[in-house]
Amino acid sequence: MPSPTDNRFLVVVFDALRPEFLTPDLMPNLTAFADGGVRYSDSHSLFLTETRVNQTAVVTGCIPGRSGIVANHMMASDVWPDRALNTGIEAQLAQAFADADAKGGLIKVPTIGQRLTAAGKRYASLSAGTPGGGRLINHSAEADGTFRFAMRAPQASVPAGVLGEISASIGPMPEYVRPATAWITWAVDAYLNWVETHIAPDVMLLWLCEPDETFHYHGIGSEQSLQTIRHADAEFGRILAQQQDAIADGALQIIAMSDHGQITLQGNPLDIPARLNEAGFRAAKAPGPDVDCVVIIHNGGGIWVRDDDPAMTEALVRFLLMQDWCGPIFTRHGTAGTLGLDEVCLNHPRAPTIAITMRTNDGANANGRLGLTQHDAPYPVGGGCHGGLSRYELHNFMSMSGSAFKAGAVIDTPASNIDVTPTICTLLGLDIASECDGRFLSEAINGTPETATAAGSETIVTSQNTVGPKTYLSFTEFAGVRYLNHAWVKP
Repeated sequence: MPSPTDNRFLVVVFDALRPEFLTPDLMPNLTAFADGGVRYSDSHSLFLTETRVNQTAVVTGCIPGRSGIVANHMMASDVWPDRALNTGIEAQLAQAFADADAKGGLIKVPTIGQRLTAAGKRYASLSAGTPGGGRLINHSAEADGTFRFAMRAPQASVPAGVLGEISASIGPMPEYVRPATAWITWAVDAYLNWVETHIAPDVMLLWLCEPDETFHYHGIGSEQSLQTIRHADAEFGRILAQQQDAIADGALQIIAMSDHGQITLQGNPLDIPARLNEAGFRAAKAPGPDVDCVVIIHNGGGIWVRDDDPAMTEALVRFLLMQDWCGPIFTRHGTAGTLGLDEVCLNHPRAPTIAITMRTNDGANANGRLGLTQHDAPYPVGGGCHGGLSRYELHNFMSMSGSAFKAGAVIDTPASNIDVTPTICTLLGLDIASECDGRFLSEAINGTPETATAAGSETIVTSQNTVGPKTYLSFTEFAGVRYLNHAWVKP
């Protein structure tokens, strides 16, 4: 383990930024930052490629199969046996955390905030994203006495009433509109001119909601999304400019990243519960006395079968295998020859009995951006979505710069969201690597020999179903960590 540092860390997340948008003309500040530090050319999201799943991965260093946060919208029957949990809704998530306290917790592993607090260090988080996401990245703020601010749920901030203090210092929080340029500016102002001056945390997580939401509603690569990307880059440049002394002195290390990518919605929503009901299954988007399977799928998601009933699961799988809209399928027990949930690091008691992604292709959207998917999503046709196992969703952006990291290095060794917490904690002297599923990114650290940088070995596994197309899953293994590349189906 390297010698511990008293440096501070800032993690800035550009939600859903696909790596291809990192160009000098569109994002000059982030591009220069990446070129001057370490840029990972093979960085990965976790499946389901949804935000709250990956927020949890970032702050725990653990796969969904261990953390217990397996989907944005999921069944957590150990906590609520009679209703689904939407982790994006602050009130639901707060209640679920409270109800789970006596049942082993909602997140089953320690978070970076809890680890830092136990070590006498300060953690802070500020989210411009969903209300629930703001809690998820710092759920123990009340107990730890750390700073948590969610712009869409200021009533849940810690300390209580802090919005008034921040607004008195930097001005009132603007109304949220898309593109969220004013919203992003206020988030950066709050970090630079209130969090830094009042807290100066050892680790700060700043979660920006764009370009994710503009992608969803206006399309990947649309003029609105490009406007938002340019603005987010300018605000990142403002962070670098205001923090230049701390960066130059080696006192501040910065990790800039996205949590996942997106893919474009093709065609109208399919209404999968209705299709299952037409086939004789009692399906709905929420549990009920007359519901045998809860179906929560956009372009990736799952089916929670009542009591994990084997016969019903097999019948559902055989039906799904014959549908031309259905892509890769994974089940808890490898039903009917399907690949298991453990193959995609999702095998948790809360995981869906059947995890599926919709059929995708490499066609281009109206803006020339590759990747199309069938879906049952609430966004406009031609908008973006994520949750599945396409390369466009699974490959994200990750870069880091500061005195702790190499300069001008492009690293082909795979990395992932679960590697962020073990890397930061190791550099701060907290030996947690054995407790995480992710790894310490040693090859990015200053002074590490170039021989430490190596590509992983790709493996492709195939389902053994005898009807319908087979699922193919590509992943890379490196240093004991599995990195998902993409999955597809073919006869």
